[in-house]
Amino acid sequence: MDKKRRRTESLEKEVAHRSPLAYMLKPTAKYEHCGILSEKFNFLEDFGTGYYEYHSFDGLYISICDVTFTKDHIVKIDLLSNILELSFLIEGEQIITIDHTDDDLVYESQESYMMYLAKVSGTITYHQRKRFKKVKIQMDQTFIKKHKLDEEYLVFNQDTVDRSQQHFTKPQDTKTQEILSELLLDTRKGLLKRLFLESRTLALIGLQLEDTNALSANTTTDQLIKKLYTIQGIISSDISIQHSIQELSRQVGLNDFLVKKEFKHVFGTTIFEYTMQLRIATAQRLLIHSQKPIYEISEAVGYKNATHFTAAFKKAEGMTPKQYRKMM
Repeated sequence: MDKKRRRTESLEKEVAHRSPLAYMLKPTAKYEHCGILSEKFNFLEDFGTGYYEYHSFDGLYISICDVTFTKDHIVKIDLLSNILELSFLIEGEQIITIDHTDDDLVYESQESYMMYLAKVSGTITYHQRKRFKKVKIQMDQTFIKKHKLDEEYLVFNQDTVDRSQQHFTKPQDTKTQEILSELLLDTRKGLLKRLFLESRTLALIGLQLEDTNALSANTTTDQLIKKLYTIQGIISSDISIQHSIQELSRQVGLNDFLVKKEFKHVFGTTIFEYTMQLRIATAQRLLIHSQKPIYEISEAVGYKNATHFTAAFKKAEGMTPKQYRKMM
């Protein structure tokens, strides 16, 4: 019992060490099983409204933060150990200042980064009355060596990190957003939680590395790519809305021709085809996992006329929605 208590206390110290927001939190729940520590905290009223969730095992540390701060906060960061950090800012903004560097790093909504950090110190600025929602994954040498990441990707062995604004962040793609949604909604515990978190972490690392290779070969500017991912996010956020290319172009400040050309260049499909695939995929999930009538599913995926929806679904899947539901 003493051994288990000492382990729990050690893991709790890890929470405080790895989160610069620890002093703002009060614990609300704790669960430890199969070597994984899961804890949930609420923010103290003086600092903000929201929660902080933390999971730790075998050199992997995953945190989820969702809060609206009551005032601006400048938080000190002082990382003493070397880690690989994978971060996804779902909503909000951070201003990151690294000691002994000239420029601040601006980290914005729907962006992500993966860095090998070696003894970093500085500050992070959070803004008041703005929702801040982030998933952060940290991996120490135990996790890195277990999956041989240091052997395959030499970038993880760097003593210094290129922290220039140009290479600091990249937009989140649809696959990444889907995995993040799974992480936010998951309720597993114990061994199942361990397996789930480890598999999703490895999937996210793979996507980050794929994006890095793809973007390095692409001559399109970083700013243009970010705007194209913004368009992708607008479409994905509510597929019941019919967006025109002209409307989407105006929202991101690009001309219609450039949007059509570069969207296909980056995503390998046209905006129309991408929207259609998203609607059919959503309809399939609703047909399988809900009892909604066909006409309601039709409206939910952006078709005001159920007949048009049935025709589009049959063209894509070779059967009507009713036949698909019966078969599945």
